[in-house]
Amino acid sequence: MTKIKIDGFQLFCMMFIFILGSTLLLDIGKAARQDAWIVPLLATFFGCLLYLVYISLYKRYPNMPLTGYLIKIWGKYVGGAISFCYIIYFVYIASRVLRDFEELLISSSYYVTSIITLGICMTFVLIYSTHLGIEAFARVTCLCFVVILLTLFILNILYVVGGYIKVENLQPVLANGWGNIGKELVPLGITVPFGELITFTMILPYLNKKNQAATIGLSAIIIGGITLTINSIILLCVLGPETVLRSSFPALTAVSYINIASFIQRLDTFILILMVILGFVKITIYFFCAVIGAADLFRMKPSVTNIYLIGGVIFFSSLMIAPSYQAHINEGLKIVPYLLHLPFHIAIPILLLITAYIKQKIKPTLSREGRLLFF
Repeated sequence: MTKIKIDGFQLFCMMFIFILGSTLLLDIGKAARQDAWIVPLLATFFGCLLYLVYISLYKRYPNMPLTGYLIKIWGKYVGGAISFCYIIYFVYIASRVLRDFEELLISSSYYVTSIITLGICMTFVLIYSTHLGIEAFARVTCLCFVVILLTLFILNILYVVGGYIKVENLQPVLANGWGNIGKELVPLGITVPFGELITFTMILPYLNKKNQAATIGLSAIIIGGITLTINSIILLCVLGPETVLRSSFPALTAVSYINIASFIQRLDTFILILMVILGFVKITIYFFCAVIGAADLFRMKPSVTNIYLIGGVIFFSSLMIAPSYQAHINEGLKIVPYLLHLPFHIAIPILLLITAYIKQKIKPTLSREGRLLFF
């Protein structure tokens, strides 16, 4: 690995913001209606278990990204092919998240602006931040972390002060049993956002104190999960389960309700700034993973040309990924979790860990047998 390093707090900020990401925007699990808040709460537990799988692989190969130890464990051809698939996956999900935020900006403020114009502007910012390197980006996420916490705190205080919190919207609890919660939890609730932490298998080798990886990651997952749970409760209390379900962007709808003394109102800008920051961090992390993966797989140094090339692919993919926003959402909720998230987040890492464990057990046995035969 290179001498590029990030510290524990920077990694925590990156992971925390990544977990919030587009999940805070779309409120995953809202189909469970008044029980939607239970989904991120349960998903946090399973997210911790999944992260322990990633950490187990990282501890075996602390100086390699995921694309590196895929080849180490499964060989040049199988491991190399799957590594390439991961790079394509990172680019694809980056383009999906970019499309989410393009649609958010168009539907909220930039009504007459072309999605192409917004996409170009956002892509150039992503390319620039990736070109500066992961150390500079990690420092920026620390500032973003503070801005996000302050914004969420102020908005939640305004909901309470304005009397918009109606706890009765959370009742009755489990009126429809665990069925809807289970459908929202598996696979989407677990894989988004916690399974997406597979991206950090590409970034963990840059951590300066490698023994902190497990503690920092689990802390970010737990705090991020609690934040998503609180956010879901707030949205349900303010809007009610039916409005949350119908709204494309529940967080944006909820903030439009705020009107205190006809003075504090029209705070949509705050939520837009918050969402743009979350989107910027999440897409850039996927961007970094694609660049790091390509450099590792093809044994080349990250260059400006490669960054522009991958950025261009992300931009054009975000436009061509679906003919409409509704088609984009349906694809993301009904197809992608089963076809991509389950294998890339869960199946492949678990199989990889099992293979690494078996090889670790077999190798000493073969070595001992070889020494006996020699003597």
